[in-house]
Amino acid sequence: MKELDDLLACFSFDIRPYLTKKTFEPGEVLIQEGEYLHHLFYVAKGRIKSHTTHANGKVSLIRFSEAPFFLGEMELLNPSMPARGATAISTCTCFVIDTTKCGKQLLEDVKFLRHLCLYLSEKSFETVSHYSQSLAYPLENRLAAFLLMAARDGVYREKHTEAAEYLGVTYRHFLYVLADFGKKGYIKKTPQGYILKNIPALQALEDEIRPPEKETSIKRKPRT
Repeated sequence: MKELDDLLACFSFDIRPYLTKKTFEPGEVLIQEGEYLHHLFYVAKGRIKSHTTHANGKVSLIRFSEAPFFLGEMELLNPSMPARGATAISTCTCFVIDTTKCGKQLLEDVKFLRHLCLYLSEKSFETVSHYSQSLAYPLENRLAAFLLMAARDGVYREKHTEAAEYLGVTYRHFLYVLADFGKKGYIKKTPQGYILKNIPALQALEDEIRPPEKETSIKRKPRT
């Protein structure tokens, strides 16, 4: 299995005795917010969203991630850190590493730590890029990319307030552009959510802001 081979290549020791393969369906929680993790996730297939709840009860979307990627790496480095919530958007295939049994080896494995450092630097770069796009590109482009990433089985269901905050725009501006997408036939509002009706048009808008492909520490598959 290529996904497993890619994961095994990240370590200088045999990680297989500590691995469990799991599948999470759309909407299923991978990580409960606030829990203290004893596992490191490698998401080989699928997409997830990370979120956090503030003291006033407000929920903020933090990140949308598409496989392959690690999940729970910050909690591995700092076990006293409560986890952010993570929920599957699509069906996710994960390899779960039991860090109670191999945590010391992981933190002493130079090969793994190198992969982790590269991964964290790429993750940081993507976060900076996300916020710089808020200044450099119109909401139309960013909303198209967001809809494609957040949609589940072709249907978008995120809360408008959380989406507007994630995209860095006012609630009114978000609703205006969303309605405009409906008028153009890109999406269609239904009781179940917004159906993505014209995916090629949304992808064309997304392509305008997508950076050139580059080599990464974890090889990614092209989006379909």
